[in-house]
Amino acid sequence: MAELFGIIMATVMLGTAIWVLLRMRRMSGQKKAKDTPQSHFERAVWAWARIASSSHGAAGLGGMLRVVLELDVHLPGTPHFTATTTWLVEQAMLEYVEMGKEISLKVDPQDLKYIYPNGSWVRIVE
Repeated sequence: MAELFGIIMATVMLGTAIWVLLRMRRMSGQKKAKDTPQSHFERAVWAWARIASSSHGAAGLGGMLRVVLELDVHLPGTPHFTATTTWLVEQAMLEYVEMGKEISLKVDPQDLKYIYPNGSWVRIVE
């Protein structure tokens, strides 16, 4: 009788251990909710940048130009870093994104590749 009780207890303990391990694995495998463009923008904080280089192509629809910028970004509380971004800029406002100019912008501190322009004359390329 004692042997039967021991076998039953060992089986129950083994089953419980397997169940706990599978449950832990399932919980750790769950991914965090995906960040949306809106959540990146809402997290973004004010920063400024010096334009290290700027290049653009021909004017597109609505007089907007696709401008590729290399920026030396200064985010408060962090060392400055270099980032590349592409924005749509109104043709009449190209002087604001010339090499050497300083611009204000917003940066998502959790994901530094999300850089948002400050102005109605410029939009991000999606």
